[in-house]
Amino acid sequence: MEQPEADPSDVAFDHEELRVFWDLARYHAKLNAAPTYFGPTTLESVPPPAWAYGDSAGESDAFVAQVLADEEGRTSAPGDDYAGDYPETGTLSILCDGSGRPRALVEVTDVTATGDEVVESFRVVYQP
Repeated sequence: MEQPEADPSDVAFDHEELRVFWDLARYHAKLNAAPTYFGPTTLESVPPPAWAYGDSAGESDAFVAQVLADEEGRTSAPGDDYAGDYPETGTLSILCDGSGRPRALVEVTDVTATGDEVVESFRVVYQP
């Protein structure tokens, strides 16, 4: 029997696979260039938020495939979704597929608010 498709917003992002991904991503992204001298930084120690795009697992998976192929991506949402609290350039997050599996560490490269829409552009910093 076929399982119903999961809604990406229902995926719990606090699991072991996410922690393992973060350990690898922070090392490969060189988030702490001088750990011996300064110890761990906040950026290195605190995992960024994880998210999945879309209303279905299939939509999330297709979005992830496109982002990984282009090594960059873009999302748009109504400005009301942000309540005036737009992400800053350089903000990191973990992009997950429709099953909640972490697939890429991404960094916001640009945020543009035009009318009622906010467009976030980002680039892939690390992918396994």
